[in-house]
Amino acid sequence: MQLLFLVIKRVELVDEIMIALAQAGVRGGTSIDSVGMAKSISGAGNLAAIGLLNTILKGTDPAQKGKTVFVAVDDSLVETAIAAIKSVTGDLSQPNAGVLFTVPISYAEGIN
Repeated sequence: MQLLFLVIKRVELVDEIMIALAQAGVRGGTSIDSVGMAKSISGAGNLAAIGLLNTILKGTDPAQKGKTVFVAVDDSLVETAIAAIKSVTGDLSQPNAGVLFTVPISYAEGIN
């Protein structure tokens, strides 16, 4: 079993990606908001509190957020899941297109 991760800035594609995964037989995906390293350190001042205050006063800029999708995938479905994601995202080797990778799961409980 593999844990598949997709980090993507084009948040408008996430629902379509989840649908493509479900149609490919993959179940149980999760997406969470994420912010990249460049954005995290770009507003850092001398004090962490200044950065926090700056965020509170400015509000959250949705254009700066991305999404991280992760899903546990049986080894037999990994290539199918990758193809389903790429059918929505297109070529991930392009700059800022996204990052897709898997890591092996050595233990899992509650996965059906």
